[in-house]
Amino acid sequence: METFWITGATGRLGCEITARLEQLGQQVVPLVFAGYPLQPKRLKWYAQTQPIEIKKNNDFKELKKPDYVIHLHWQVKRDLSFTEQLLYEMDWNIHRLGFLWDELKEHSIKKIVNLSSIKVFSRFNSNPISTHSQPFPNSPYGIAKIAAEQFLNIQFNQKVTHLRLSSVASVGEHPSQLLSQLYASAFEEKKIRVNVPHSTALLYIEEAADLIINAAWQGLENYYILSGKEIANEKIAQTFEEIAQRKLHAEYIDLAPNIIDSTFISDANKLQTTWTRTYSLDEMIRTFIESH
Repeated sequence: METFWITGATGRLGCEITARLEQLGQQVVPLVFAGYPLQPKRLKWYAQTQPIEIKKNNDFKELKKPDYVIHLHWQVKRDLSFTEQLLYEMDWNIHRLGFLWDELKEHSIKKIVNLSSIKVFSRFNSNPISTHSQPFPNSPYGIAKIAAEQFLNIQFNQKVTHLRLSSVASVGEHPSQLLSQLYASAFEEKKIRVNVPHSTALLYIEEAADLIINAAWQGLENYYILSGKEIANEKIAQTFEEIAQRKLHAEYIDLAPNIIDSTFISDANKLQTTWTRTYSLDEMIRTFIESH
């Protein structure tokens, strides 16, 4: 049995990863820092181990020391100006977690898995985008994420693996996400707009959680792109209608004219093993609907 510290544990991925690690027979320490709720907002906490609030250095003293850290914590505030958002994210996600970095330096950690996003890339990157592509972020989030990645590389040398994920679909996701919009349209008669002719790359949360866990055990590289296959939004909407057996109240419109979608070379196959779960589009939609 090995010990995992999970930061940002009450977010969607944190909830799933904590419960999954328990199923896999591991010791889990789910940590909650300032800005995260002690219990999830849109989900039920279903792991046996309860989240632990950390406010200061002394709060670490009674915790079992980590073999691995899965770092999910990330605070954003979208109602600020570009520069204010950047400063906010650098402050809350790097500077104010200084006592965490100091604590981790005291332990012989095998690996830190840091969660990032394919949003560190932008329209300034040429297709296809791979782990070898240099990110050219055009958002405060992307710039701050790259800074955090570099900070962790310097602080912990070769012990960090950075995962850049595509969209992760699940119950409890933000209502603006694609499957949630489609569900609201089909089952609650909400009028929505489907962005065509563009595409979306989706991972389902169970699949994402398993890949993240396996990055701790078997990740040999510094960076991985974990992206689902890009599927046309119109195809996703059509498949949702067929599986739900309900008509969408949708307008099909190009919401990003003259923008070419990014395409990604996923490294998911490098982290898949016999126990990692995978989902087709049909399985994602069926599970999403049944979970409601």
